[in-house]
Amino acid sequence: MNTLDTLYSRKSIRAYNNEKVDDKDVQEILKAANAAPVGMGKYEDVHLTVVTSEKVLESIKQAGVAMTHNPDSNILYGAPLFVLVSAKTNGSNDNVAHSNAAIIVQNMALACTELNLGCCHIWGGVMAINSNPDILASLNIPEGFTPCCGLAIGHSDQTYSVRDIPQRITTQYID
Repeated sequence: MNTLDTLYSRKSIRAYNNEKVDDKDVQEILKAANAAPVGMGKYEDVHLTVVTSEKVLESIKQAGVAMTHNPDSNILYGAPLFVLVSAKTNGSNDNVAHSNAAIIVQNMALACTELNLGCCHIWGGVMAINSNPDILASLNIPEGFTPCCGLAIGHSDQTYSVRDIPQRITTQYID
């Protein structure tokens, strides 16, 4: 797939089967994460946590249930793999830290599209993780790092195809 086809094919996948993601694919996704630009080249200010533990994934799901007060909620959509991106932040409005995390997730999402793996950018669900000290402890995130966002990843019956992308973002030109 060429770059533009990958961009125009990427979409959020919210239904996964139980098939394990191949370690070779995980390494390719992590390589894409490491190819992301990071503010001032401070790669030491971001951290990846790769979660495949069914126990930890279930605890994240239950934190989402508690946060949404919806017993049917599944903030990771049943994905067997979750990559959490944490960053050193200067508070909740640290644009550079959150931008770094978001671009890392986008790079991983594009790699998943190329590998024909389903994925979904997880933003709100990270609030459930951050509000649960037991989950934070189980993730062993280094001191000084805050979980910012992540990517749910897995095999899905849904497929990618190039879509016609309409102009959805209001755009202003200044001449």
